[in-house]
Amino acid sequence: MPRQPRQHIAQLYPEVAVAGSLQAAMQAELDHAGYSLTASLTSSPGWWDCATRVGDNRRHVTTVAGSEQRWFTMEFWERGVCMAHGKTADLAGSAGAIGLWQTGSRLRELQAAWSFVRFGELAEAYERGDPVETQWNLHRQTRAPHIDHALIEAAYAQPRLRMLFPYTSHESLHLSRCTRFPFTRDIPGITPLADGTYRVTWPKRRSHLGHANTPSEAVDLVVRHLPDGCRPAVDATALELDDPDSTSEPS
Repeated sequence: MPRQPRQHIAQLYPEVAVAGSLQAAMQAELDHAGYSLTASLTSSPGWWDCATRVGDNRRHVTTVAGSEQRWFTMEFWERGVCMAHGKTADLAGSAGAIGLWQTGSRLRELQAAWSFVRFGELAEAYERGDPVETQWNLHRQTRAPHIDHALIEAAYAQPRLRMLFPYTSHESLHLSRCTRFPFTRDIPGITPLADGTYRVTWPKRRSHLGHANTPSEAVDLVVRHLPDGCRPAVDATALELDDPDSTSEPS
């Protein structure tokens, strides 16, 4: 016997409850709009009635129904990057935005058609094919407390690191030879410590490489351990790079 959608789904989304799940309701809307697309379940089993995914590994959209208010919350992805997001109370509008994105629309075209869609300058930089400098600028300009600005500036001042794609994780600075997730993990990362010093580690195993007293010393240690022939970050995921060891680190 089919499972019944949970009570909040029935209350806030009667059309979803009638269809049996958001997946089924979204499929009906896509079919009605004339899009040859398939709505699938997401990877979260607990969201079987309130979430759906449309697309493939190149482009996809995830949609989740809110539990307290009627909102279809959406994320628009392209090759490992969340390019845009938005929310709407209109299921048909959600399906329309999905259909337009999956047929290859650009960001401004998508927003012009569906005003609830939002995106930032980094997404547009990805669309242009040059996100590295924009990502560095965002890190240099942010006032987020987990960003060590002295470290960011020291890394940016080094040309061999400035050509790589920076990202942060748990207050650590990492650098990638590609601009899309999953990132390469064969370049040492730098973690600021509470005493004002820095720990340099290989990210994949978090194995210790060295300790530095200043940001410049930490950056110099990373430069000395860059992979052979390290070049500017490319518009790819680590899995798309030609190097089969791109997600590994030196032994």
